[in-house]
Amino acid sequence: MPAISHLISATTAVLLSLTLALPLPARAGESAADPVRPWLSVNGFGTVGLAHSDEHGADYVFDNLQPNGTGRNRQWTGDVDSRLGLQLTANFTPQLSGVVQVVSEYRWNDTYRPLLTWANLKYAFSPDLSVRVGRIGLASFLASDSRRVGYSNITARPPIEVYRLLALKESDGVDASYRIHAGAISNTTSILYGKRTVTNTRGIDVHSTAVMGVFDTLERGPLTLHAAYQERNVDNQNPPRGRFTSLGASWDPGEWFVASEWVRVTNYDGKRVKAIREAWYVNGGMRFGTLTPYVTVSELRPLTDTGNIPVAQHTYAAGLRWDVARNLDLKVQWDQLHLGANSYGTLQSVVAGTPRGGRVNVVSLLADFLY
Repeated sequence: MPAISHLISATTAVLLSLTLALPLPARAGESAADPVRPWLSVNGFGTVGLAHSDEHGADYVFDNLQPNGTGRNRQWTGDVDSRLGLQLTANFTPQLSGVVQVVSEYRWNDTYRPLLTWANLKYAFSPDLSVRVGRIGLASFLASDSRRVGYSNITARPPIEVYRLLALKESDGVDASYRIHAGAISNTTSILYGKRTVTNTRGIDVHSTAVMGVFDTLERGPLTLHAAYQERNVDNQNPPRGRFTSLGASWDPGEWFVASEWVRVTNYDGKRVKAIREAWYVNGGMRFGTLTPYVTVSELRPLTDTGNIPVAQHTYAAGLRWDVARNLDLKVQWDQLHLGANSYGTLQSVVAGTPRGGRVNVVSLLADFLY
């Protein structure tokens, strides 16, 4: 087994063994060595959702690693958005901590088999400089850390035109992060190196190696700016090197909010055909007590002609979030996909003979919770 795979297994084993071996604190949530940070915390999150599409010749899915969705295979399904996650965080010393996260969601093999999404050890040389080793979530988007945590997202799901362009969500390796403070401004830069294997909907393992990334997040009050650049070798491409670039910004003073992201992806197929795709979205809304109405406009378009059916669409979405109680929300969202004139857009499992182009309406009902 490759060295990094051993590293992930060892990291997970260390975290679990140390967690089980350490004695429970005298009072729940409090450590004798550090009264501020609990030595051990267990948190969970989940979404129970239903989605319906009026297109019966193909499936609407959120993630391109989902084999089925709503439309062709099921008129209503919970597979698009439903998931359950559990996260264990341990603070072994003031400098050394670890995290393990397991998520059960609809996967490539038509099951909800739990997936180890995070498993890393972190050492803080100072409050602003730290290194992690193990399985690490890639900070590719504004909502990278929360894309699976529905409660942390205003919308039913991050816009699929943007977020499905990168199937690689984690890396097995190492990263280093450094934070700079300048008055009210905080800027965090991290660099990452690793590898990861993702199984596609045909059951084929796609290996990404030499994954390198640079990520930067600047925060000042309600303003957040984010930038990311990644390269990696993918074993089903020729040449193997793929590239990903993203820019994002959000402004959230409280009563209202607006956010936008832009991404560009460059890949090759096995016959040296270059495919460049670009996507963006703008999202905004208002808060009226526990109610938050919002709208989103997003687009995905190809910048090169590969000779295949292009993946092109733009979407108009509107929704309402209701914060029913602490750590519980309900959402309803309507999406209207406008498929490219000669495209099925991001639809999957297309029935032969289904007309290209046109419009697809999707209605989603969700409940998000933390525990």
